[in-house]
This record gives sequence, structure tokens and C-alpha cells, in this order.
Amino acid sequence: MTTGLGAEQKAQFERDGFLPVRGLLRPEEVESIKTALAGYLRTGLHSLTQGQPPETDTVQVNGVLIQLEPAVLSDKVKVSEPLYAARKIWNLHGNDALVTSIIRDQRIISMATDILGDEVWFFADKALLKPPHIGVEKPWHQDIPYFPFEPKEPYLHVAVWIALDEATVENGCMQYIPGSHRWGNLTTSTTWTETVSHLAVDTDRIDTSQAVLVEAQPGDVVLHDGMVLHYSAPNRSSKPRWAFVLDYISTRARFMGEGEPPYPKISR
Repeated sequence: MTTGLGAEQKAQFERDGFLPVRGLLRPEEVESIKTALAGYLRTGLHSLTQGQPPETDTVQVNGVLIQLEPAVLSDKVKVSEPLYAARKIWNLHGNDALVTSIIRDQRIISMATDILGDEVWFFADKALLKPPHIGVEKPWHQDIPYFPFEPKEPYLHVAVWIALDEATVENGCMQYIPGSHRWGNLTTSTTWTETVSHLAVDTDRIDTSQAVLVEAQPGDVVLHDGMVLHYSAPNRSSKPRWAFVLDYISTRARFMGEGEPPYPKISR
């Protein structure tokens, strides 16, 4: 069992702002997550099998939320298979027993706390699905500006990005600009990918030729800092690119909402 990060891995993460960790999850664990996600899709998007897309871009199934791909919502593309219709599934923690247990997996927590400190908040979960041919891009962005925490600086948030499918250049693998987590908060405005809004960064300060593309196999993990610039291209291939992301925040961060942070605390 993995017991945290080695010295070289920590140094690489601090230098680059991201770190691939290969083969963390076993094949059967990956399949269990995919089976759970498929169940929500087939239930929530069942109307697609009768040729009728949902009327809104987000569907709820027992508290779990599913967001349609823009091309499906607009009916530009007819998709009858629910597994190939959604962009995102989230809010599984507390609603799905499998995901609720995964957030405390010691292989994951040991890595997150090696970076963030001995105590973290579990902030959010999301499956990012990129269906074949229609999966939209996620523009260059930083994560922490989306979140109700201050300051906007490195080493306060770690995303644990888990490959559930093979992630390739063709189907939209992750891309990072090494060292950009130390460039400060570059988030300046809102941009749109069809019906999906994103917090946009100051592109004048980005040289995308520096980007490192991180291809991955199912069960591989990529850790990335909440301030590192990252991007994923549209899926123009015939294969889906499912990934699952867990967000952890150091309890050294300041919660900007009212009252105590409504997130579970997890210790090393």
C-alpha cells in the first residue's frame, strides 16, 4: 500500500505544481467507481433512450448531480446512450457509499497530507467524463479561485485526479504549465464553452508552448496544486475519457463562508 510521497516526489510537486502517481488504484477499484457512475447516468438520463433529452442542463438522482454536455442539451447531437451524454457528475460524497469511503482512503490521504499538512478538509468530488466526439474543453484555469477559501496561494489545495479510462492527447488528457502555481492569482473574468461557464485566467501571462501533457492509464493519479494552470482539450476521439477528482483543502486556509466550514475534517 502506498504510504505517502517520497522526497523526490515532494520536490517534484513543489517545483512543478503537479505530480503523476502511476497505478495507485487497482483495476477492480476503477471498475467499481465506473459502475457506480454508470448507474447514476442510466437512471438520471433514461429519457435519452427514448430520444428525449432532459429539459435542463443538470439532473439530480438521489442528491447526485449530473450535467449534460452542451451538444446534448441543445439537441445538436442525438445521443441515446446515457453513458455518452454527460459532462460531469458531482456531489457523491454523503450520497454514495463507495465514494464516501474513497475520500478517506489512506493511499490518497497520505499523499494529500504530505503536501497540505496533517489535517485537511474534504471539499468536493466530481467525475469529469468527456464523451467521445462531443466532450468540450476545459479552458486554462486555476482551481482555488473557484473555492471559498483564502489566500489564493499554493500548497493549500490539492486535487487528486484519478484516471478511470485511458487519457490520451486525442481524448483530452490533462495539461499543466510547470511552476505556474507560483505565479499568483491570474483569474480575471468569466468565459464560456457553449452553455458551460468557466473562471478564466489572464491569457497574456500564459505561454501554452510550455504545457506538459500528462497521458494516463486507468488507476493512475495526478496530484495538482490549486494554483497551477491546467487545461484539457475537447475529446475528438471515439473513446470516452472518464476521470474522478477529489479536492482537499488544508485547514490552514481561511474559510470565507458563514460559520464553520461544512466539510469533513480528515487527519493523517
